[in-house]
Amino acid sequence: MNLYENDWLYDLVHEKPTDGEQIAFYEKQIAKYGQPVLELACGTGNYLVTFQEKDVEIAGLDASAEMLGGAEKRATKRELESNLVNADMRQFNLKEKFALIFVAGNSLQHLDTIDDVAATFYSVKRHLKPDGKFIVEVFNPSLQLLTRDPQIRYFVGEYKTENGWIVIEENVFYDPATQINHIHWHYKNQYEKEENTVTFTMRQFFPQELDYIFKSNGFRIEEKFGDFDEREFESKSAKQIIIASSH
Repeated sequence: MNLYENDWLYDLVHEKPTDGEQIAFYEKQIAKYGQPVLELACGTGNYLVTFQEKDVEIAGLDASAEMLGGAEKRATKRELESNLVNADMRQFNLKEKFALIFVAGNSLQHLDTIDDVAATFYSVKRHLKPDGKFIVEVFNPSLQLLTRDPQIRYFVGEYKTENGWIVIEENVFYDPATQINHIHWHYKNQYEKEENTVTFTMRQFFPQELDYIFKSNGFRIEEKFGDFDEREFESKSAKQIIIASSH
């Protein structure tokens, strides 16, 4: 089963606190570059609904109906009117232009090929205002983590739920030829013997490659950060966060 067919499990691991550094970073960029805003691969609406509560004019797009269902529930719970689009970020047409478009949470890494990325960047360019900005956040690949023994399970975390603690372990199978990391999460409730597994893939973008992808697809990199505190990107940075504008 795919991770993105399990919105509750995704939220359990990826939920961002409203006062956390990730929200603060994007809030700062919205204040700087303006509205309206479009979030690609918005998932269950963690960022989307948080910014809606702050009166940001924002829309969310995702290819997964299940994830968008989670976003709808989140918005309804907070008595907000959701602005959601079920579409693929590689090809969408909203007939609207945005001051800021962003892809958070490493979601660009779910695009397996350069052609997929190029199609996404083309769609983004079509939807940006003339002075609009495009923000992408991905991991800085760690060869140490990618080349771990695929036969060994590694601890991901313990997460509290209403029905007890969920323990998650993972196997990773990295293919250097495609630069795709195949990840299997194994999880079970502390009170149950039955184990479940979900899978997902993450395509790795190496720093020089990522810079070239932006430039070759008609974008000019204005900032490249290594973390949400806006420190300059360097070899040991955990993240690659790029702010770009189209030519």
